[in-house]
Amino acid sequence: MLTTLFQNVTILISISVLYHFISRSLKGTPWAVSVLNGVLLGVTAILTMLTPFEIEKGLFYDARSIVIGIAGFFGGPLTAAIAAAIALAYRILRGGAGVVPGSLSIVFPAILSIIAWQARQRYLANPQGRTPHMVLETWFLGLIIHVSVVLAQLTLPGGRWHQIIPLMLFPFLVVFPLVFSLICLLFLDNERITKAALDLAESEERYRSLFENHHTVMLIIDPSTGRIIDANPAAVEFYGWDRATLTSMRIQDINTLSPEEVEAEMAPARLRDKNVFYFKHRRASADPIDVEVYSGPITIKGKELLYSIVHDNSQRMLAERELQALTQSLEQQVLDRTVILEAQTRRLQELNREYEAFAYSVSHDLRAPLRAIAGFSAILGESLQAQGILKPALDEKSAGAEANTLQAPDFAHLLDRIQSNVSRMQQLIDDMLMLSRAGTRKMNPQPIDFTQMAREILSELTEEQKGRHFECTVQDGMMAIADPDLARILLVNLISNAVKFTKDRDIAHIEVGAEQKSDAPRFFVRDNGVGFDVAAAGERLFAPFQRFHSEASFEGTGIGLSIVKRVVARHNGRVSAESVPGQGATFYFDFGEVKQT
Repeated sequence: MLTTLFQNVTILISISVLYHFISRSLKGTPWAVSVLNGVLLGVTAILTMLTPFEIEKGLFYDARSIVIGIAGFFGGPLTAAIAAAIALAYRILRGGAGVVPGSLSIVFPAILSIIAWQARQRYLANPQGRTPHMVLETWFLGLIIHVSVVLAQLTLPGGRWHQIIPLMLFPFLVVFPLVFSLICLLFLDNERITKAALDLAESEERYRSLFENHHTVMLIIDPSTGRIIDANPAAVEFYGWDRATLTSMRIQDINTLSPEEVEAEMAPARLRDKNVFYFKHRRASADPIDVEVYSGPITIKGKELLYSIVHDNSQRMLAERELQALTQSLEQQVLDRTVILEAQTRRLQELNREYEAFAYSVSHDLRAPLRAIAGFSAILGESLQAQGILKPALDEKSAGAEANTLQAPDFAHLLDRIQSNVSRMQQLIDDMLMLSRAGTRKMNPQPIDFTQMAREILSELTEEQKGRHFECTVQDGMMAIADPDLARILLVNLISNAVKFTKDRDIAHIEVGAEQKSDAPRFFVRDNGVGFDVAAAGERLFAPFQRFHSEASFEGTGIGLSIVKRVVARHNGRVSAESVPGQGATFYFDFGEVKQT
């Protein structure tokens, strides 16, 4: 029996080598390989049955179960079916008392190994999870297969299994599972070698395809000598030398740096300390060209080499030089423009100073003659009264009785007109000065108690209006960040307008409040005065010297809303109005995003 086992194991090992040689060498479809392997293993099963341990004619035992198990576990259903069919045909042809258990000894291993093959395929498709212990698991599969072979002996006629099974226990439950596991490990190792060879061939094919077909210039360089080991077609086209010439050259022959400098640059590339380089490379029939080189170490067949990817950098360098020239030109233009702007700024400052001087002159020089006109007209009136030419006051009856005098009522009217126009001109001068200050004074934004400021201004302006009845409302808690002086000028103008244009109302309603819009409040001043037509006013509403009511009805210079507009603009804010004739007016304004200093 030991001689028979040794012969069977030798056959199995020899056939396993032949099996993998065919699998690696045969270039065909998977099913063709499976058919050929099935035939090979079927013939192997017959060979094992030709050298059996024979108890009597027609009752013999061998390693066919191992062969069929290998066929199913590694070849799959088609290989196992073909091998089992061949072996089964031969066993039936041999006949004898053991034909039934002998046939089952072929069928059972085929079925069990196919089931194991399916489980193995599921693991290979999704290898996450546990790592299989192949020695133990293949031994366990071999044990199950040979247990089924032993159990198949129960079908022996005449109860012969009592005699046969004890003889089978050691070889079939001890030796054969171990041999099956060892043969499986040999097949697995051959599978690993085959897969590694295929992966390597596929990787080399991908590399070669990438190297040969890529439009980017690629070189493989021996860093120890600088020799160009390989160059792709793009490199041949770029440099102008054929491949044989390029691969006979050194990188020092292409680079315009000295050989020592080239070797010094290759050192950090080999150590991965640097992988981007900027050089000038020579070409066969053209001037040297600026290139950008990406280089790094690569190992091919155990030898350390350098790969280099070369990009034409000439256009980029040209663009950089043009950009540098343009930048210098722009910088010079900025400097020139800065000089011009500084000169214009100085001129503007001079004009502002001249404007302020003019405003001061208006304030100082024009007020003196105006005061003189007012004073002299008053003296003239008093003198005429003292001489009896102009009487202090004449009623209508007296005026009719003394119609033949020197038209004293006309003199009084003229003097009154002089005084009125002087007052109006003084007010106009004051308003123009206020408009000037609103546009030129230095800003000093800070938190303002807007509620308190509005109440103070309302109190001051309404106290001057004796005999009028006001109902004023000021919202509590209003705060703003603005220049205090300019904010007061704005409120004085808006509230004085509200006081002026409500003079014909029995009760003048004036309201100062705020609405929260986005992050900043929007303030308003509302009255129930005569109002105006906003659409008709249009853009003239905030223009200087614009009036929308007659001077006889409402005095004023037409500058107040211009001052309001100027103050709001200084704060980067907005101002608008809502009004209907006869139904009052509301002016809205905010102080924008002015920041506290």
